[in-house]
Amino acid sequence: MYHFKKETKEYHNERFERKERAIISHIEYVISGQDSVVGTVEGLRAVLGSRIKEIGSIHKLDIGIYHPQGELITKSILQNQNKGVLQSKVNSPKAPKHSGRKVSEYGGNLLVSTSVIITPIGTEDLIIKTLYRVDNSTIPEGEIDFLKQLVYVYLFLLLLGILLAFILSNYISQNMKRVIEQLKKVRLNKSNEKLDWRFNDEIGELIQQYNVMVDKLEQTAVELATTERESAWKEMAQQVAHEIKNPLTPMRLSLQMMEREKDISEVRDMASNLLEEVENLTNIAEAFSRFAQMPGLKLKRFDLSYQTNRAVALYSDRGVSFSSSGPVYAKIDKEQWSRIMHNLVKNAIQSVPDDRNAEIRVRVNSNNQYVLICVEDNGEGIPDYMQERVFEPNFTTKNSGMGLGLAMVKNLIENLGGSIRFNTSPRGTEFIIELPIIID
Repeated sequence: MYHFKKETKEYHNERFERKERAIISHIEYVISGQDSVVGTVEGLRAVLGSRIKEIGSIHKLDIGIYHPQGELITKSILQNQNKGVLQSKVNSPKAPKHSGRKVSEYGGNLLVSTSVIITPIGTEDLIIKTLYRVDNSTIPEGEIDFLKQLVYVYLFLLLLGILLAFILSNYISQNMKRVIEQLKKVRLNKSNEKLDWRFNDEIGELIQQYNVMVDKLEQTAVELATTERESAWKEMAQQVAHEIKNPLTPMRLSLQMMEREKDISEVRDMASNLLEEVENLTNIAEAFSRFAQMPGLKLKRFDLSYQTNRAVALYSDRGVSFSSSGPVYAKIDKEQWSRIMHNLVKNAIQSVPDDRNAEIRVRVNSNNQYVLICVEDNGEGIPDYMQERVFEPNFTTKNSGMGLGLAMVKNLIENLGGSIRFNTSPRGTEFIIELPIIID
């Protein structure tokens, strides 16, 4: 539309200029040979007044002829909307001689051209004003046909573009789906299939990077497997060492008590306890020989009051006391429960400073659903910044040890279906175990 508007404007300007030249030629023809008459305004009006309407009708334009002093000599008004445009007197309308043509717009669609012609005697210049109406509201029929053809071409190109976009997007999406499906199949512990692509485009670059990733993934998997095996063996060795150390303490205490004990029956009980701890060590060694796996749980119904008292009785001469509300039953692994209590009691004893007498209280109580086992010490408590890491593996606040005790205790209790928590303050720490109770 911008192009057509510009083209139309140029067309009307050229047409207006042609018509104006024709009008000027016509006027010059009329006044030629009238030298004795055109020297005055009355003479010009007499010569041109009778011919101006003829000239305007022939060229179909409204015309005004002015004297050099600005006085209207004559005019021809064929269109009503042009009335009032050609005034009877104009201010300094005279243009310099041979200054050429000057066009100005009047009212948006009216072009007014001012030109100068020289009379035959050469003493007076006549000013010719020509009015030309431009109809901007219509487009030529030929241009409308061209626009229609242009619309059809663009519509065809639009449909073609949509079709090509659909084909290309479907082509790209299908190949991307292939890559996505292959990525879904990628596994760290297996051999992954590579993709082939015959074009060196963006998808080809993506697939090339995928193949590089598969190679790196296989290499990483091998390195990770090696690292995991080494880490597993180190962790297992730490856990086995920790498990073996747990029974050694009560065994040493039992042997020390046996040295001082004179009652044969008590010696026999201590020897029985020692044999059980030795049996535990044997089981651990056998389990370690079977790819370093700790013994599986052997859950049976036991009286927790009795089993807990039996485990902590070895520490009675180190400030450990036991109390219970009576027999209470739960499903536990007797060997694992012994390890749990040994770890908790040893940690409680070690938390008490050297300048303070240890007072470790072990209590067993029950409600309708759970049995509560509490191990309370009178140590210095657990600092705030350490409380979140108490049950983390390899975390310890002691100068010795591997930090597996409480982490292992938490893991064993959760395997038994229970939970463990703690309350701590500068006056001491209390670990509380909850296990589902078994009612007779």
